[in-house]
Amino acid sequence: MTCRLLIDYEAMEFLAQLKKRDQRLIHSRLRQIQDYPSNWADFTERDPGGRALHVTICGDFAITFWEDFADRHVKVLEIARADR
Repeated sequence: MTCRLLIDYEAMEFLAQLKKRDQRLIHSRLRQIQDYPSNWADFTERDPGGRALHVTICGDFAITFWEDFADRHVKVLEIARADR
């Protein structure tokens, strides 16, 4: 099931500052998430409203997203360095 991928502007700015190698790695993971979102949730957190936010670890980075089933969207809320 391919969904429409929507990415927060600040996440895009963070991505643009990375080395090309890291950008390619994250772009690849974003495509995987777009095609099969639930397969790429390493763990789930809850936002203040109780919505499930999925987090996938990709190399040294964490990508936080949620699936909007009604609209068939995957919304990427954050791309950041993973806590290690």
